[in-house]
Amino acid sequence: MRPRETILQFSGLALGEHQFEFVLDETFFSEFPLQELEGLHPATVKVTLRKANHMLELDFAYEGAMDCTCDLSDDPFVLDLKNSFRVVVKFGEAFDDSEPEVLVLPHGSYEADLKQYLYELVALSVPLQRVKPELRKERDAEGAWDDSDWGDSSEEE
Repeated sequence: MRPRETILQFSGLALGEHQFEFVLDETFFSEFPLQELEGLHPATVKVTLRKANHMLELDFAYEGAMDCTCDLSDDPFVLDLKNSFRVVVKFGEAFDDSEPEVLVLPHGSYEADLKQYLYELVALSVPLQRVKPELRKERDAEGAWDDSDWGDSSEEE
């Protein structure tokens, strides 16, 4: 992915709602050395921009898939992924992205680089435990998920 492909230029857009799509491929993810994303299929992130006079709202939505191995059976399978979140963009004296849901851009800004938000949206959609859907349904039906599955050793023996 070329550097300008994650830039959202909002200057010149009319007030109201606008739709954008960002296609994230291996080139994009290679900039982030996280092994947890190995097997990720190319991702399309939809961004809805709502432009008002003094602020912007960005709604990010992602649905994708990744090839992985089941943590219980060690069988390969395709894991469906889904995630969404909202960022409010305000304008102020200086750039500030210290709050996860609020981005402050300096007055006069006409674009925003969404690279980090796009990456986090996809990366945070990957669960810690990867279990094939049929095994998850089977274990849910049996009521077999308990605290021991999550490493909770606080129970007395």
